[in-house]
Amino acid sequence: MIRNIVFDMGNVLIDYQPLSYARRFFSDEAEVQLVYRELFSGPEWLKLDEGIVEPEAALASVCARLPEAMHSAAKELFLHWFDFIEPIQGMNELARQLKRAGYSIYILSNAAYSFHLYKERIPVFPLLDGYLVSADEKMVKPSPAIYQLLCSRYRLQPEECYFIDDRLENVQAAQQCGMSGYCYRMDTDHLIAALLKSGVAFQ
Repeated sequence: MIRNIVFDMGNVLIDYQPLSYARRFFSDEAEVQLVYRELFSGPEWLKLDEGIVEPEAALASVCARLPEAMHSAAKELFLHWFDFIEPIQGMNELARQLKRAGYSIYILSNAAYSFHLYKERIPVFPLLDGYLVSADEKMVKPSPAIYQLLCSRYRLQPEECYFIDDRLENVQAAQQCGMSGYCYRMDTDHLIAALLKSGVAFQ
């Protein structure tokens, strides 16, 4: 029986669109693409999620690969991109419905320490029964250890958890740890159908 619904954050509860954020700070499309590649797709971003590099050092490393004229705007982007995140309203409402129906709800996300600066922007955050963020724990999905830590910290049984993520490898890792799961692709109706098929009731 499913008792716990575990949500990823980016592109599940919030709409993560780094190209859009970059365009708020750079008008030249070539610069947008460059900062997107070097900042959001660079090795430092992954290390920030892992919690193994300090933000200042990560920013300095990124800027070293950018023209000096871009440094000021790149810093502002790095410090403020999350000011522009938007919630995925349908998924937040789904989480509210599940909470009202008696399920415990959690977030399990690969995210940097900056998560703690914007977590209150997630509409369902006050309703969570718990959350686990990769940078805080120095481990990232799809490592089995992070799913096991979530279960041990909150005393969850994997077979009672349903995990929702936008990356298939993360869902597969959760399933290998004993959870049910769904790879979400902005297809909320299909997700609801999958939840119902797994025995999740909304009333």
